[in-house]
Amino acid sequence: MTTLFLVRSVYGRFLTLCGWVAGVATFAMMCLVTVNVVTRYAFNRPIAGTLELTEGALPLIIFLSLALTQFHGGHIRVTLLTDRLPQGLARGLSVLAMLAGAVLFAWAAWAGWLSAEKSFAIGEMKRGSIRYPIWPIKYAVSFGMALLTLQFLLDALCTAVGMTPASPDPEEVE
Repeated sequence: MTTLFLVRSVYGRFLTLCGWVAGVATFAMMCLVTVNVVTRYAFNRPIAGTLELTEGALPLIIFLSLALTQFHGGHIRVTLLTDRLPQGLARGLSVLAMLAGAVLFAWAAWAGWLSAEKSFAIGEMKRGSIRYPIWPIKYAVSFGMALLTLQFLLDALCTAVGMTPASPDPEEVE
């Protein structure tokens, strides 16, 4: 159990680093859009490529943050059924749900990786006011889904051995 706690802790630090990368990308995107708005209205000179760079940054921001959100228990969970079940059965169903999530995102990560490989091989480019390669974004999306797959597996293992993965207090719905 101590080893599992250590692995989860180290992996959590890595996910936090990925979260910081996503945060810096969000801040950079925010600055770019703000400066673009100011230059467009003040000088009638928008920054070329703002739309394309924003489109490229969004998948990076989203997919690098998914596993960190799961690590902190921040994804929406509906516990209407499991709250009414015996603890052992509820835990077993939670493990199955996490394993199903791991399988789904492992498949998506693999499919994304194959798409990124093809994009790299053909030199696929984003067209618009600026051109840039799409394959790094596709690799980042696949990487983010692989991180979420690992987090689901860690959460399933933690839950199976009785170690509670992080979960914030549920919000009360009235």
